[in-house]
Order: sequence, then structure tokens, then C-alpha cells
Amino acid sequence: MKIEINKDSMVPIYKQVADIIRDDVYNGSLAKGEKLPSEQTFAEKIGISRGTMRKAISVLIDDGTLVQIQGKGTFVNSQEVEFPLNEQLFSFAEMLERENLDYKTTVVKKETRKADQLISKKLDIEASNLFLYLERIRSINAENLMLIENRINIQNYPELIDVDYNNVSLFRKIEELTHHKISYAKSTYEAVAVGKQRGELLDVPEATPILKMTQSVYLDNDDPIEYGTVWLKGNKYFLTTTAQRRMS
Repeated sequence: MKIEINKDSMVPIYKQVADIIRDDVYNGSLAKGEKLPSEQTFAEKIGISRGTMRKAISVLIDDGTLVQIQGKGTFVNSQEVEFPLNEQLFSFAEMLERENLDYKTTVVKKETRKADQLISKKLDIEASNLFLYLERIRSINAENLMLIENRINIQNYPELIDVDYNNVSLFRKIEELTHHKISYAKSTYEAVAVGKQRGELLDVPEATPILKMTQSVYLDNDDPIEYGTVWLKGNKYFLTTTAQRRMS
């Protein structure tokens, strides 16, 4: 890996170093799981101070490009979760289990709220009727990977209110208590900056790019049961799809 620093640039040296390392990860010059030299060795090789090198490494750890393991060193982060778009509908919990990843789900907020016009439309309930709002963090190896905001239709299913949603698959619990299968979902994805409030929950700076998924989930009787927003660390999740070309 070759790092050339422009000392006349207005861009701070630590940021130049971080940008070059990140680009090398993106283009494959640095492989997933590859160990980096020690800070001292790295700094001497580039010709910068150890403090500047440490700051560059810190930036890359904060944005998830690198990970430090106590007693072992600094590595290119290799933990990603694939989310196939054109397979059957899975919850994120089910997808993590499918990939044999040990995860933890923690409820940050759980309360009933009055529906505004948007929620009234999405859940097909009267404006000002109550719905269940959940805010949950899902983590792997003590790193917060996603923030989940669920708005659950409780008009016909009040039993959903009293559930302990820590370390529970929401889809499974909905199917168990409503006695209906989840049939389909309508989802949209967009890349956005995470913002201050959600950035604090995900332990990233507010300007960090993040993948935002908005999804409406329906039961097999066509009842809209949940309207959710999921904020995913973009360097941890990637979407896949398989397309078939139709020849004329």
C-alpha cells in the first residue's frame, strides 16, 4: 500500500491518510480481515507523526472501516451482512440468524402514541388512534449496527402491547399473537446522513452516510401490521439481487 501525502494541501494530513486507506479498502488493495502495521511502523513508513497516524486510524474505526482487537492489532473490518432483495421476506433478526451471527436486540423506547396523518394512512387506522412505537438497537459483538423504529398496528391486536421485545424477532411474535402469517412488505431504500440523534445511538458522527429502509408490512388478511424505518450502517450491510434477462 502506497500513501503519498500532500503537505501543501488544505486537507489535514490525518484525513488524507484516512481517505487513502479507505479507498484501498474499497478497491480491494486492502483485503477484508487484513492486519495493518502498528501505528509506529505505519507512521514511520509514511513519514508522519504517530499522533497523526493514530488520529487517522481513529477516524477509520469510528466509521467502521477498521476494527481494533485488544492484544492483536488493527484489521480491515470483515463483518458484513448480506440482505438479498429478491428472496422470500425475512426480518433482519431472521437474516442474522440465517448467517449464524450472534446478535443482541435492546429496546430503547416502547410506548403507545396517537397516530398522525402519515401513520393513520400507513397502518389504516383512524387519526389519533393509538399505535405501538418501538425503538430498538441491534448489535453484534457490542457494536451497534442498526436502529429500528417500528410503528405497530394494535387496533385489532392489543396483545402486542405487553410483549418484551428485547432479543425477540418482531415478525415471529406478530405471527404468534395475531394468528396470521406475514404475507408481504413494500420497501424503499435510500442513502442519507444519519443525523445527530440517530448517530448518537449508532455511535457514529452525524454526517455519516447510512442506509435507510422504510417498510410497510402486511398480514395474510391484507391488514397493514407494521410501518417501520431501519437505519443500517452502510459499511456493514449490502443489498443483493438476482435479475433474469427476458429475451424477445
